[in-house]
Amino acid sequence: MIRKVIVGVLCLMLAVAFAMPVMASGGAEVDQLQQRIDSLEKQLNELKQVLQQQQQMREEDKVRVEQIEQKVQSTEKVVAEAAPRVLSKFQFKPYGYVKLDASYNDSRTNGSDGDFIIFVPNESVHKNDNDFSMTIRQTRLGMNIIAPKSGEWEALGRIEVDLYGNAAHENKSELMVRHAYLQLTRANFSLLAGQTSDLISPLFPSTLNYTVGWGAGNIGYRRAQLRLTYDYPVNERNKLTTAFAIARTTGTINEDFDFDGYNDGDDAGFPTVQGRIALSTKLLTDKASVFGISGHYGKEEMDLPARQIRAKTWSVNGDFDLPLSACLSLKGEIFAGYNLDDYFGGILQGINAGTQDIIKTRGGWAQLSYAWSSELKYNAGFGIDDPSNDDLSAGMRGRNSFYFANVNYQIIPPVTVGLEYSYWNTEYIDRSNGTDNRLQASIIYKW
Repeated sequence: MIRKVIVGVLCLMLAVAFAMPVMASGGAEVDQLQQRIDSLEKQLNELKQVLQQQQQMREEDKVRVEQIEQKVQSTEKVVAEAAPRVLSKFQFKPYGYVKLDASYNDSRTNGSDGDFIIFVPNESVHKNDNDFSMTIRQTRLGMNIIAPKSGEWEALGRIEVDLYGNAAHENKSELMVRHAYLQLTRANFSLLAGQTSDLISPLFPSTLNYTVGWGAGNIGYRRAQLRLTYDYPVNERNKLTTAFAIARTTGTINEDFDFDGYNDGDDAGFPTVQGRIALSTKLLTDKASVFGISGHYGKEEMDLPARQIRAKTWSVNGDFDLPLSACLSLKGEIFAGYNLDDYFGGILQGINAGTQDIIKTRGGWAQLSYAWSSELKYNAGFGIDDPSNDDLSAGMRGRNSFYFANVNYQIIPPVTVGLEYSYWNTEYIDRSNGTDNRLQASIIYKW
């Protein structure tokens, strides 16, 4: 027992002897650790201060953002209330012009009291009976309606009217529909359905006179039709356009030759077909020159007491539009055909009422244009319509021609003023001619 106590005491003494230096060195390490802890606590307090500052800044920023958002929402609300509501995904693009025409004629004309001229009446009764007129009836209103694109298809609708509808009084003009159609386009192919200009003889002279040479070399009008067009790009400089149309056989005059109350074209039970092929090519300028050949074929039926007449109407036509330079251009048309009164050919004569012969006719027009500047432009040209005298009787119109020159000056982009002189000569079978010197001034506001 004593031995065990002695051994235990010795072990305890040895342990204390060994522990003393370890405790001495451990005290130094504890001091170092305490210093590091103090430093870390200091850094942590600094970080806490930084975080508190950042939190305060975020709260201030949040308040400012909320204030800005409230202002934006208030502004958007005001704008939304002020802005028009979107009623349709379609685009509506209006166009047109207001036009005042003043004209002086030194002889009577067939036009609406001198508002326009197509031919000059025989002057055997009223010779050199001058007149003066003013009118706004050529004022034109139009709208293009563009649908959202659907795949590869594009759709366009167009409506256009002027004020040359029937009216008993000049200052109570009525609307007359000029164009009303839809057009579907996909790549180089297009389909048109509705009323628009004839496919044949598509050009017209740049006259201030409303009738643009009708009855005096320029044929073609507007009618309901279904038209297919295909553009074939031959290469970078050339394009070939082919078109075919089925149209109603109707016009504006001589539509009921037999006076049975029924349109002669409808009575035929056969629509008119029209076709055209045209080449667009760059020759003298960067603007393409266009050369076209066109024609039509149709029938009219007249149920006369003695017999029934099925009169054919047809034409062969050529047209050209040739830019000669950046400022100078030449364009025109020629035609030949039978029974063209519905197309303003034959000086508005299609069938001889006395002999019931179909009237053959030919003619054309040409125009030279020069643009001195974007504001100042000149046009000069002539036209002629020459029915076959063998198909005419005494007193009928045998030849009609006109010459014209005009100048147009743009005062400001929407407003143009124009002045035009034209000379008209209408020959009659076994009657005296009708001649007219016409001076016309126009003021046009376009949009």
